[in-house]
Amino acid sequence: MRLTLLFLLIISLSISQLSAQTCCTAGAPVSSFYGIQSGVKNTWTLNLGYEFKAINLLIDQNERLVNDPRKRSGQSLSAKIDYILNNNWSFSAVLPLVQQSRQTVSANESSIGLGDLLLVSQYQFFKKNDYTLGLSGGIKIPIGQRSHTDGSAIFLSPDMQSGSGSIDWIARINMIKEHFLFPFLTSAFEFSYRDNGVNDSFGSTSNFAGRRFGFGDEWVSMLSFNYQWITSKGNFIPDLSFRYRHQARNVEENSTGPNSGGNWWSLPLGISFQPDPQKSLRLYTEIPLFQQLNGLQITTSFTVGVQLRYTLNNKKTPTEILKIQ
Repeated sequence: MRLTLLFLLIISLSISQLSAQTCCTAGAPVSSFYGIQSGVKNTWTLNLGYEFKAINLLIDQNERLVNDPRKRSGQSLSAKIDYILNNNWSFSAVLPLVQQSRQTVSANESSIGLGDLLLVSQYQFFKKNDYTLGLSGGIKIPIGQRSHTDGSAIFLSPDMQSGSGSIDWIARINMIKEHFLFPFLTSAFEFSYRDNGVNDSFGSTSNFAGRRFGFGDEWVSMLSFNYQWITSKGNFIPDLSFRYRHQARNVEENSTGPNSGGNWWSLPLGISFQPDPQKSLRLYTEIPLFQQLNGLQITTSFTVGVQLRYTLNNKKTPTEILKIQ
């Protein structure tokens, strides 16, 4: 009962603030929530994350254009609960609040609402000699709002909606190596695939059945490193990653969207502070390195965020390494 009330409190606090989304898809970015950190069995962990994206790069295939009059941004405030059942199995639920804005020469558009619910399970099937290998599977359930309109009651585009209106399936594999090259350096590699479904009735009204729309499937691979620096005040953990993302073209009615999908290379980096095994604070950013896109698109220019993590029922007293998972 206490855990349920605390979760509802987090959601209520989220709704009372602004929050939002990422470029080229509806809703909050969810790939950063696929992993579940290791911990003691029968442990609950509460996570609260805020992320801001400036989406102001106008790219024609791989050429950056200038003097674009449009401005776009997205924010998201996400509540996440992890439950670690035992040394092998763990489970997670994520619910975001999403706020987006877009300014053009002729109009200013904005939206805010709850996003889709993400449910994830993780199984660690190998752990030996500082190596850990795990599999994750998940489903995104379309409970988010997908009927935002402008001042003229015209539906905003699918990428301005809080939810996608589709059921999406997620698969992920990750490998972790502790004490990589030297003590307290951890390396990790992960690969994830997101099978995005189709919303068959986007923009439906009482006299209009809507149209068929789906975001392109997504592949993400990432190589990460973090180092644990132990001090008398707690642990500081800087991290650095190299991320590659590929997204297929969107589906619009029975054809593919000409200006959608492509390839993104970026550099995520951050630092965490862990005063004790129960609590941690992480600040991070993600810097775009290169894009090879399909046609003309506006895409992310930079990302910043903060994550808070609190563990319940953690009876372990020794300091633990904060792993990238």
